[in-house]
Amino acid sequence: MKLHLKPTGMEQKEIIIRLLKDHLIHTKLLKGLENLGLIADDYYLHLSDTIFKMIGIGNEKEELYLAYLDWCTMISHTDIFRDQKLLNSYALAIYDVLLAEAD
Repeated sequence: MKLHLKPTGMEQKEIIIRLLKDHLIHTKLLKGLENLGLIADDYYLHLSDTIFKMIGIGNEKEELYLAYLDWCTMISHTDIFRDQKLLNSYALAIYDVLLAEAD
């Protein structure tokens, strides 16, 4: 028996926002490891590729991709672990910007 799961529009938005939050948390963790002197280059999950594909942003939008990575790095300097509302607001803001840039 094959089970086909295709998310609806709302489910897809929720999945993408969860992925965005996961990416923000992961970026903060990697930056913390780097600050401790550990080389974390092998631990990137490439969540941004999945997020961009799910939203419908093509590979040709490299400037947007680089801006997205800069946002994640900038946000990693805030205390997103202590304030879930802040994490949610960052993820929603990024989602809105990326959705506006979708193909």
